[in-house]
Order: sequence, then C-alpha cells, then structure tokens
Amino acid sequence: MDVMTAMQKRKSVRKYLPKEVEDAALAQVLEAARLTPSRHNDQNIRVIIVRDPAAKREICQKADTQPMVSEADVLLVLCSTDKTDFIMPCGQPGYVVDMALATGFMLLAATEQGLDTCIVCAFKEDAVKKILAVPDEARIISMIVMGYEDGEAPYREKKTLSEIVAWEKF
Repeated sequence: MDVMTAMQKRKSVRKYLPKEVEDAALAQVLEAARLTPSRHNDQNIRVIIVRDPAAKREICQKADTQPMVSEADVLLVLCSTDKTDFIMPCGQPGYVVDMALATGFMLLAATEQGLDTCIVCAFKEDAVKKILAVPDEARIISMIVMGYEDGEAPYREKKTLSEIVAWEKF
C-alpha cells in the first residue's frame, strides 16, 4: 500500500474486536516511530506498549479516557523523553511537533498493516505517567489504540482542497 492509499483508507475506530495484533505488524508500526523525523534529529521519543488488560483498564479509569483504551489489543503511549522546554523560533514547543509527526507516521504504518487505530488525546497525563512509571521530565503527548475494528466505523468526509489551501496569502 502506498502512502496516499493509507491516508485515504485510515479512519478513527472506536470499537475493537478481542483479537491480538500480530508481532510482525506491531514491529512495523514501531519501526515507523523510529524513522520519524525530529527537530535537530533529537529522536526524543519513547513508545510504551501496553497490552496488559488490567493496565489498560486502569488507564481507562484513572486517566479519565475512552472505553476503547481498554478494548483494543494494543495501547501505544507516545512520550517525549527530554528537551521538553525547547521552544522553536516560531514559538511552538518542539516536542509537540516531534510527537505529532511520530503519531502520524505510526497511524499510516498501522493502516498499511491492516490495523485499525484511533488517536487518544483526551486523558489525564499525570495519571497515565503514574500508572506507567513515566519520569516527571518526560511528557505524554498522545496515545494510539490499535487493533481490529468491531463493526464498521464511518469514514468522515474531508474538506476540499479549495477549502484548506490558499496561495500566497491566507
């Protein structure tokens, strides 16, 4: 599958079958995280793989997040490991950009592997950090639930290019 096909095929899935993700497919998704570009090539990423049902339930409950966190076979927690105080010249925290890129690369790799995913950004970071022993200086930016869709999530319509693209000025 090429990148454009993966982008067109990918959708947010919120209901999962109790089916295990194959190790080879998971390895490809993790390889996408490893290959993600980062500012200054810092590679300040740590991905925590959570498969333990009890841990996923605890994250779901204590971190005040969605039920899909405990339903999907795999929960990937994306952490920025250091330099979280670095602000880019444009005024944005660099680690947020790095983690957003990693999240996107991983979502596309998962789609290529025939896996379904959903980004999880609605969670209490402090609770997840405590459950997973994430050091204070690290930041959790996003989580990805990954597995196999139960049912059929709808594809959401995307805006047209003319609605999102401007030439030369806003």
